[in-house]
Amino acid sequence: MSRVSGTVEGPTDLDRVWGKRPDYYDVFMGDYNDSIGRVDPVLLELCRIRIAQLVESGFDLSLRYVPARTAGLSEDKIGALAEYPESGLFSDRERAVLEYAEQFVIQSSSISDDDVARVRAHLTPEEFVYVTKALGVMDQFARANSAFRVAAGDTAPDRMPAFTVRN
Repeated sequence: MSRVSGTVEGPTDLDRVWGKRPDYYDVFMGDYNDSIGRVDPVLLELCRIRIAQLVESGFDLSLRYVPARTAGLSEDKIGALAEYPESGLFSDRERAVLEYAEQFVIQSSSISDDDVARVRAHLTPEEFVYVTKALGVMDQFARANSAFRVAAGDTAPDRMPAFTVRN
């Protein structure tokens, strides 16, 4: 049950909470889906789940990005996400981007030129822009879902067509 009172009718808790402002919900989810669709799906999903872990968003932790699964991301690797700096399951590219994602969430103003250079060594300029944009929408979404205590459901919301509920 969410912390939001006076929710609207909807098939999922996310729809009942965010649906209180339907125009905003439509715009935000359109931007969210467009932004995440531009990033390598495995890299994106690792960052999305790490953000959800950091901000304690149960809703976001309950979902899985289907393109990442299709690309071979396993639950074993997701299970090792908190230990990514030491785990042999993660590539140097994934480690660099996950470190950047953590800094983005914890204190983006502390990201230094050296930090950016480390992540840019693994991304094209275009990828860097897309990853940073995706981090912004994923962070905003997960923080709001955490603050509202949006509950996980039995199905993924219709506005998140590329997602499924974690098995």
